Amino acid sequence: MTCILQLVRGVAARVRGPGGLPSLVLTGMAAVSVALACKGADWALETVKVYGVGCLAGLAVLSAAVCSRMMGRPALLALHLGFALVLGGWVVNEVGGGEEGCLKLGPGQSGDVAGTDQLTLQSFVIDRWEDTGTVRQYTSKVRNEKGENLEISVNHPLVVRPWWVYQSSYQEMANPRTGEVARDSRTGEPLYFTILLCVKDVGLPLVAFGAVLLLLGAFAYVWAYLKRTASFATPVRRVTKSVWGLYALAFLGAVAMLVHRGFSTGHPPMQNMYEFLICTAALLPALTFVSLRFDRRDTLLVDSILLAVVLIPVGFFMDGSVKHLMPALQSPFFVPHVGAYVIGYVLLVRAALGAGRRLVGLGFFLLTVGLVLGAAWGKVCWGHWWQFDPKEMWSLATWLLYAAYFHLRPRLSPRADRAFLIAGALMVVLTLTWINLSRLFSGMHSYA
Repeated sequence: MTCILQLVRGVAARVRGPGGLPSLVLTGMAAVSVALACKGADWALETVKVYGVGCLAGLAVLSAAVCSRMMGRPALLALHLGFALVLGGWVVNEVGGGEEGCLKLGPGQSGDVAGTDQLTLQSFVIDRWEDTGTVRQYTSKVRNEKGENLEISVNHPLVVRPWWVYQSSYQEMANPRTGEVARDSRTGEPLYFTILLCVKDVGLPLVAFGAVLLLLGAFAYVWAYLKRTASFATPVRRVTKSVWGLYALAFLGAVAMLVHRGFSTGHPPMQNMYEFLICTAALLPALTFVSLRFDRRDTLLVDSILLAVVLIPVGFFMDGSVKHLMPALQSPFFVPHVGAYVIGYVLLVRAALGAGRRLVGLGFFLLTVGLVLGAAWGKVCWGHWWQFDPKEMWSLATWLLYAAYFHLRPRLSPRADRAFLIAGALMVVLTLTWINLSRLFSGMHSYA
């Protein structure tokens, strides 16, 4: 009992101190996010929707209230206010009129988008890759009440305010007498029903504005952090030209592999873990020079170990077969979303290994960019900016861990500081390997 009272008093004293309340909130949310991620997407979705709306509403109000204590710190104010708006937008959508429905249309059939507009399916087209026959894109050509001819395809929704109409999936039409696949009488091609997802997201303006504030706040905070933080580095040691030459040769080899892979696949090589590791290997030497510029630290030893012992060897154990991009990945968000995470993850892992620790702030900013771009991509492609996918939840937990780190960092001892960075690096590694656990935890990212 005495230990419990001492623990309670310690927590209360920390909360009363400057920055204690937001640190407690962020740490608690990180723990909740990890728990939800470990339980899986279905359990997380059910739990949050049944029990979590009130908690999220309270957290949104609490985060907004904390902003009153940060009027003199605009970067943190933007971060907290943005986080509150994102949570508030989710709550508003859950309790304030967010709706979802489907239209299943055959050629010539019509359907109403919740009384807002009537869409008539003119034709449904499946575009396939010539070499493999797999689906490249599928498109519904529709006509609205005004007589306008419109197209709806994956990553290209139709906006009928306040509704968004998405190309969700399709289904073969069957002959009612024989049960066989129905075919066009002229071309002999199979006929399909198109399935359109209709989403009304009333909280989207709050979420969008909150996301912008998160990006601005993260950038401003990291910029100030880089300016005021003294480098942890030791003076740069002189390295022989032969060592730099070998490292440059490895860099050129990784770049050659990346370029060859890009031409072989016909798309930016960031689709699976094999391509992800090649891309990381090509970027790592560039980050070595960035560290020399901003951190004045000799990171060559750590970076060369990562390159020669981890990235390239592990890549050869991954599936390197060439595959076309599925329709969902054919998006302008693909390269910046994955690229931000690639660079951010490398910076954070290097910081845990003692190389380039001053750049951990830049890694946090890139995590924020990847998270916001991923949410925007999800809205454009899947209809919702957050799907409670296991990998999404784990990425959020990683982001919250580093957010808590920056809040607590002025009070951390050197040992606790290093423990935080190592824990963050482990979270990064688990996020990367999550796609290989898709058999246990299925989700929207299981295709990678």
